[in-house]
Amino acid sequence: MIRHHADVEDLLAARGVPSDLKAYVCLEVFNAERPVLLVSRPEGEWCFLCGGDHPDEAASYRVVGIGHPIASDPTLGDVLDLDADEEAERVAVGAAWVRSTL
Repeated sequence: MIRHHADVEDLLAARGVPSDLKAYVCLEVFNAERPVLLVSRPEGEWCFLCGGDHPDEAASYRVVGIGHPIASDPTLGDVLDLDADEEAERVAVGAAWVRSTL
């Protein structure tokens, strides 16, 4: 579900997240092959990942504006309150997020 740009901007503003913030996504999420099942904030960076295993190399990820994954899946707004070095994982879109410290 793609949300209107203004809706995403409003959601980000309500959570205190700058709309021009960069985020990392794995290739599966970038190519819309798999949904975001893991959101992590290592050292404060936003990562929206499918939850699968990926090589630890830059070619496995893309940098996007934080609004892009949220526009595709509004339920990601539920974890925009994660602090640095926290993560949230779920088993499927719509499932409950399980939060933990990195």
